[in-house]
Order: sequence, then structure tokens, then C-alpha cells
Amino acid sequence: MNLDDLMAVWRTQDAAPLHGVDKTLLHLALRQEQAKLQKERRTERWTTYVASAGLVAVMAVFLGMMIAARDRKVMTGWDFAIGIGGATAALVAGGAMYLGHRAQARREQRFGESLRDQLNRRLAQLDDRATVTRGTLVMVLLGGICPIALVLLGYRVNQKPFSDDGYMIFSTILMCVVFPVAAGVWAIRHQARESLPRKRQLETLLKELDAP
Repeated sequence: MNLDDLMAVWRTQDAAPLHGVDKTLLHLALRQEQAKLQKERRTERWTTYVASAGLVAVMAVFLGMMIAARDRKVMTGWDFAIGIGGATAALVAGGAMYLGHRAQARREQRFGESLRDQLNRRLAQLDDRATVTRGTLVMVLLGGICPIALVLLGYRVNQKPFSDDGYMIFSTILMCVVFPVAAGVWAIRHQARESLPRKRQLETLLKELDAP
């Protein structure tokens, strides 16, 4: 029986708090749900770290090519600024993910292994899921700013001015960057909204657990 099944039993009861709900099963269900969340968060973190490192490496290659072409007077200071800005955006995204993970891990370490602590830990995790700032920042940096920098640098390292293919550049950025990032930000916010009903259920369950 998973947490949803146990919550369904609890919502249909009319008697004393937690009547008809096996607390051992509830404890186990919370552990299983938290383990699943930990796996999802680990995948999310390492995907961000790998993407961040990969983008920094690509930006470094582009910057190296630009430095090599500097003597031919085809590169401007703005070109270097785009490369440095893209690499910085990738580093900031990885750093934001790391710092957010560390802060959340410290919050969760405050709780023990009792049923009450398990509920409070799960509420802390849902609070973290409901905070869209970090996820939005990472999505905009890795999915938006970095790809735009790559597209622009791709043209410049081939010694093409932006004016030659302005419409193509705009279309590429719109289709491959803007729309996916907008969809990703919407998904992050939708996920945050979906966590609110479960949070309210667990808060009510915690109050009943504390009731005399």
C-alpha cells in the first residue's frame, strides 16, 4: 500500500484521528515516497551538473577558436563577451543547483525517524518543490542563455556577421530556445502547484497526529 492508498483510507474515516490507518504502513509509505523523490532529485542534479560542465567546455572551445582568429581582425569584444557570458551562465546554473541541494539537505537533517519527523521532512520536501525560483533560474540559464550564446558564437567563429542570416538566427532561437524554455518553466510551475494539495493533506494529518 502506497502513500496515496493510505491517504485515501484516512480521508474516508469519520472516527478518531488516524483511525483505520496503520501507522507502520504510513511510516513505510513515507520512506518509499522520500526514496523516490531522492532518486528524482539526484537525477535532476547530475543532469544539471553534466549539462553545465559540457556547456562550459564548449564555450571554452569557442573562446579558444576566437582567440586564434583574433589576429585576423574578425572578432570583436562583444563576441568574447557572449562566450564569457554563456560560460558564466552555465557555471551559475550548476552552482545554484548545488547550493539549493546543500541548503535543502541541511533542512532535512533536522528531522529524525519518528512518524512525526517523517511527516515534517516530507513537508519540507514539498516546500522545496513548491519553490520555483531555483528551477526557473536553472532552466532559463541552461536552456535559454547558454543555447543563445552557442548559436551566436557558432555564426561568429565561422566569420559570419549576424546581418547575413538574421532571420535564420531569430527563427532558430525562437524554435529551439524560447519555446522549449517557456514549456520548461510552465512545467516547473505546474509541478509546484500539484504539490500543494499533498502538502495540505499532510499538514492536516500532522495536526491530527498531534491531537489528544
